[in-house]
Amino acid sequence: MKKLLLFPILLFGFQAFADEGKRLSSKLDAVTLYAQGAGYSREISTNLQAGDQTLIFEGLPLNLEPSSVQIGSDKSLEFISISTGNTPFDQREKPAKFQQLERQIKEINLQSEDIQAELEALQLELEFLTNNTKLGGNEGFSLAELQQISSYARDQKLLNKRSQLKKQRVLQDLNDKRKELQSELQKIRQEMSLLSGEIIVKLNSNRAQNVRFSIHYTVRTNASWSSNYNLYFDGLDKDLRMVHKANVYQGSGEDWENVALKLVTGSPNQNVTMPQIYPQYIQFMHHASPTKLRGARADDDEVYFIDGVKIEGNVNNSQMGNTVFAINSQQTRLEFIPERRYSIPNQKTENIVIREMALKAEYEYQSSPSLDPAAYLMAIVKDWEQHQLLDGELSIYNQGLFIGKSFSQFEATSDSLQLSLGKDPGIVITRDRLFNEESKSFLGSDRIQKYEYQISLRNTKPQNVKIRVFDQIPVSQNEDIKVKSEIENQGKLNLKTGIITWEMDLKPKSESQLKFSFEVRAPKDQTISW
Repeated sequence: MKKLLLFPILLFGFQAFADEGKRLSSKLDAVTLYAQGAGYSREISTNLQAGDQTLIFEGLPLNLEPSSVQIGSDKSLEFISISTGNTPFDQREKPAKFQQLERQIKEINLQSEDIQAELEALQLELEFLTNNTKLGGNEGFSLAELQQISSYARDQKLLNKRSQLKKQRVLQDLNDKRKELQSELQKIRQEMSLLSGEIIVKLNSNRAQNVRFSIHYTVRTNASWSSNYNLYFDGLDKDLRMVHKANVYQGSGEDWENVALKLVTGSPNQNVTMPQIYPQYIQFMHHASPTKLRGARADDDEVYFIDGVKIEGNVNNSQMGNTVFAINSQQTRLEFIPERRYSIPNQKTENIVIREMALKAEYEYQSSPSLDPAAYLMAIVKDWEQHQLLDGELSIYNQGLFIGKSFSQFEATSDSLQLSLGKDPGIVITRDRLFNEESKSFLGSDRIQKYEYQISLRNTKPQNVKIRVFDQIPVSQNEDIKVKSEIENQGKLNLKTGIITWEMDLKPKSESQLKFSFEVRAPKDQTISW
C-alpha cells in the first residue's frame, strides 16, 4: 500500500550541506502550474538496506518551499527526519554535457598555446631577417648580389608575415569558439545553481527492499501561466468561436519532458492548519473605461498545442468544438487537466490550447457618431457564466481579418457579455450640425444658444441590419444654466446622463436620418463649456 508522508520540515531546519548518504536523482513526472509558481511531483525507485540510512534527493530547486515537501513510498517505512539543504555546484558531480564542454575548452587551450609558440618563433625569425639584411654599404658586393640579397629578404619576410597572419586568424577563431563554449558552460552552471537544492531523508527499513518514492514540493517563482483568447466571427448567422489558450512560462532550471501538466487558477499555498472563514461582502463594481482596439491583418502565425501536438498557424474549423483539457471546478479555483503529457524546454514560453467553445450570440450594430462616425458590430452573449471564462487578453478575428486586441475582465457580474467585433464599412454614418439664424439670441440678461444635429445612416449591405445609435446633450449642474431639448425619430433621453438612444432597423440599400436639438440658456456675462 502506498503511503504519503507530510513531515514537519521546519522542526529539522535547513542544512547548508547535506549529510553523507545515498544520493539519488529523481525524474520529474507532473507539474501543477499556478498563476505564479508551481507544484512539482517526482518519482524514483531505489534499493534500501535493512536498518537506518540516509537518502539525499538531489537536483531539486534551490528555492523550494520547505513546508511544502511531501514524501511518499509504496512500502512500509519509518521516517525519522526530513530536512532540506543544498550542495554548491563545485561539490556536485558535473553532468556529461558540462564535462564535454570542459574537454573541448581544454583542447582549444592546448591548440592556442601551440599556435602562440609558433607565432613567437615566427616573430624571432622576422627580427633575424630584418637585422641581418641591413647592409652598411655596397663594398664587397656586386650589384647583382645586392639585388639577390634584397629579393631573398623580401620573399622570406613576406612568407613569414603571411604565416603569422594565417596563424593569428586561426587563433582568433579558437578564441571565438572558446567564448562560445564558455557561455554554454556558464548557462549550465547557472541552471544547475537553480537545481542545487536537496531533500535529506533519514529513515529505517525493516528489511532490504526496493522502494518507489514520490516527492512533492512547491516553488513560488520561475513558472507561471495566464489565460488568453482568440475570438472568431464567421458571419451573422453563425455562433462565435472562442479558443481559450494558456500562455505557459517555465524557467525552473530543467526541461519539462513528457510531464503531466495541470493548470490551476488558485494559489500554491499548502496549509497544514485549516483556514478560518470570514464574512464575504458584496458591492457594486466601478467599471474602467473600455480599451480601444488596435491591429491589422494577422500575417504572423501563432503556435499552439492541441492535445499535446504543436500546431503552426491559426486554428481552423476542423479543430474546433472539442475541449482539450478536462475542467475540474473547485469552490475557489478551476483546474484544467489535459489528457496528454507536454514537453516544455527551460526558459521557454508556449501557447497551449485549453479548450474551444461555441458562444451563442445575438448581433447588433452600435454607433456613437459624436465620438466616432462608424458602426461597430457587437456580439451579445447571454448565459456566458457557464463557460467559466478567466480574465485575459482577447484577440479578435472578423471573417479572417485580425482587428485588434483588448484585455477582457470576465468576472464582472453582468447578465450578458458584450464583445466588439470591429467597424463595418458597409454602414456609412455622418453627423452634422445644422445652423440657422436663430442659433444665437439674447433675452434680457441671458444668452440663448441653439444646437441642432442630424445623423445620417446609409446601409450599403444587401441585408437588413439592427443598429443602436448613441448621442448626447449636456446636463446642467448649475441652476443658472437651463437646457431644453427636442428629440426626434423616437429617440429615448436619459435625463440623468443626457445620453440619447435610438434603436432602429436599416433596410438594405437604404438611408435614414436622426435629428435632435437643444438650447442652452445662461447669463450672458458668463462663459459656459461642456
